[in-house]
Amino acid sequence: MSSLKQKFDKVTDGPIGYVIYAALGITIAFLLNQVLGYGLGTDLPVVAVISSSMTHDNNTPAVFYQWLENNMGYNESYINSWPVHNGFVIGDLPIIEGTANYQVGDVIVYSIQGQKVPIIHRIIKINSDGTYMTKGDHNPTLLPFEGAVRKEQIHGRVIFIIPKLGYFKVIMTQLVGAQGS
Repeated sequence: MSSLKQKFDKVTDGPIGYVIYAALGITIAFLLNQVLGYGLGTDLPVVAVISSSMTHDNNTPAVFYQWLENNMGYNESYINSWPVHNGFVIGDLPIIEGTANYQVGDVIVYSIQGQKVPIIHRIIKINSDGTYMTKGDHNPTLLPFEGAVRKEQIHGRVIFIIPKLGYFKVIMTQLVGAQGS
């Protein structure tokens, strides 16, 4: 056993060791993502928040509560009954679960054509054709792509948030120039 450890220590010593550890870390992260995806029923079980569209701050009363009351007829008590009612910030790491049914108030992750990163917004209405109207809690108005999100676009809904663990992804996304909402 000690000779095996000595061989491992020799192989992982110096610059080559950093490469081996990096490759091992990437492999473990990939496998963990696959296992989580299988267990949670989604192709995208973990995402990093790279925009402030779901942030709750001093603007929240106007752009979230008042907007929803004026445009959808929802009161604050109803809105506060929704899951993830406090939003989240850049760098947080939402855990996503695939499901057959989505409801008003669910925060979902979905993809749109022409954008590299997925959108994380809240369902504010189920349209008569079965599509979903979404809105970022921090956005003052609806964006053009939010009016009719199809179920096929949705990866899942947010079930849990790990604060700040997504900063590595945020930095990498900014380095490659991707933009999210």
